[in-house]
Amino acid sequence: MGPFQAVLFDMDGLIFDSERLCYKAYLRAARAFGFQMNPALYMSLCGRIEHEVVAGLRHAFGEDKDVATWREYIKKQKTAVRMEQNGRVGKKKGLLELLSYLQERQIPYALASSSVRPLIDEYMKAEYLTHAFPYIMDGTQVENGKPDPEIFLKAAALIDADPAHTLVLEDSHAGVLAANAGGFTSGFVFDDLTNMDSVTEGYPILDQPEGNRETIRRDAVLSFDSLADVVGFLEVLR
Repeated sequence: MGPFQAVLFDMDGLIFDSERLCYKAYLRAARAFGFQMNPALYMSLCGRIEHEVVAGLRHAFGEDKDVATWREYIKKQKTAVRMEQNGRVGKKKGLLELLSYLQERQIPYALASSSVRPLIDEYMKAEYLTHAFPYIMDGTQVENGKPDPEIFLKAAALIDADPAHTLVLEDSHAGVLAANAGGFTSGFVFDDLTNMDSVTEGYPILDQPEGNRETIRRDAVLSFDSLADVVGFLEVLR
């Protein structure tokens, strides 16, 4: 494995601690509407664009459930939780060091997030990273969400990157599979939600996904405990 010529970043759960925030919103919705929720189900929905998240909830709970209403409530609660945290989402360990490394080595990089651009911009502003990612591909710019590779292929095109020589950093299973499908090298960075609560009462989960760390690690080409580990790895390859 030679040096990488470019790096693509996911956003939620990878550069920001936003998956923990978002999961709290799911827990609130589960308690309000009476459906079960656990980290594994939540993680199976991560990295997907909006209509695919709704489809995933329907698959989990049945076509007869009003999951569209649940989803709207979840989105409102995400904002509420963030406001309770003074608008912050929190940067992940090693992010600033990795960005500095890429800039110093003049390695091009881009953000490829399933979130919508206004939310991406809000998070960047809240964490004082407004100009940190000059190239951004968001979920509204693609027809197919992860695990389809479309968003990564389009992000790579923004920086003229060859997928065969590009590292994709992801915390979700869908993202890892998307990177693999696009011919990139997938790098799984673990985002631990296993210590979060579950809701065990209410509408049952009809199809419980595996959604554990080893399942994702098995499918990823590379794995890291945090973004802090990526700098050392890239330096060894030089």
